Amino acid sequence: MSNKKVIHYNLDNIDKIGARFNLIYGERSNGKSYQVKHKKAVEKYLKTGKRFILMRRWKEEITSEKIEQYFQDVDVSKLTNGKYNCITLYRKLLYLSVYDNETGKTKRYEKIGYVVALSTEQNYAGASYLDVEDIIFEEFMSRSIYIANESNKLMNFYATVDRKRLTTRMWLVGNTISRVCPYINDWGLHNLISSQKQGTIKTIDIKGTDEKPITIAVEYCKSTGVSSGTIGTNANMINTGAWETAPQPHLPKSYKNYNVLYRFGFQYQGFKFLCEYLMDKETKKDVCWFIRPYYKDFNNKIIVFSDTIKISKLWQRDIYNISIKNEKLRNLFMTFKENKIFYANDLCGTDFKQVIDFQIRR
Repeated sequence: MSNKKVIHYNLDNIDKIGARFNLIYGERSNGKSYQVKHKKAVEKYLKTGKRFILMRRWKEEITSEKIEQYFQDVDVSKLTNGKYNCITLYRKLLYLSVYDNETGKTKRYEKIGYVVALSTEQNYAGASYLDVEDIIFEEFMSRSIYIANESNKLMNFYATVDRKRLTTRMWLVGNTISRVCPYINDWGLHNLISSQKQGTIKTIDIKGTDEKPITIAVEYCKSTGVSSGTIGTNANMINTGAWETAPQPHLPKSYKNYNVLYRFGFQYQGFKFLCEYLMDKETKKDVCWFIRPYYKDFNNKIIVFSDTIKISKLWQRDIYNISIKNEKLRNLFMTFKENKIFYANDLCGTDFKQVIDFQIRR
């Protein structure tokens, strides 16, 4: 067994900033959920009597088995001096309970919180949660499907809970699965997260409906420094907190061995990419497309394919069907095919394929 010291996550660092919206992300099993469920849920209720809301994305995730398992690492007996020994779910309500080993039965006592599904947020519009000060949204980053207009649904639910008190705090907890996430896009966090280093907390002020800006705190958790022993393409995410990527094709030769014949841009969901049409300096024949991240604004002399609409012929929607009457350009873009595209790195290629709204031709 390794004697390497494990670095455990500590919620206090982001908590003391006092932001109402807090995003916490990093590797799996580093203590994020453990800290949040203790300090902003169970322990806070025991100290103050204030309840909490545990949120999941889909209603199918809210079952007694799954939710009660989530609280299995909470030592209820120790925290309550033996008064209770478990947390149970009944009709979407969480209770401090007592499980009797002899009878195999559980008895519920104190209600400590609520469990909701974001996908059904409209069902809670008339509910009262004036006893709640914290909402914990687990797994806010997904590798599969998000809800349509998800970030708006979350804000609708937040408004239902807070009722303009401005005292409710949100804790969005997730693993470094994908930067293609509606909260990152809709809240303008892409540039912040793209450059954020592990072990740091950054804040950004978002202009709300009143004069005072709303502060969002974002923490990229420091790695635990200990491997979980997993292998495969997502091992770096699980073991170190690196962003999960899929292997992508890289240039066969060094970039300096190519001449740039043409440049254009892609901009989707806040992500920007510069694409270059390259020719091999040696053969003078071999050509390919090279895509890399881009962090500046595109100038008004470059063609950009984007989900943003602008009244400009240089801003196009479909790379394979441009509205510019230039046959040479049309033929050029028709060569944008899978076997001719290379990426600066695996993360760039993964991001690109996840954000674009068209199918790359083969």
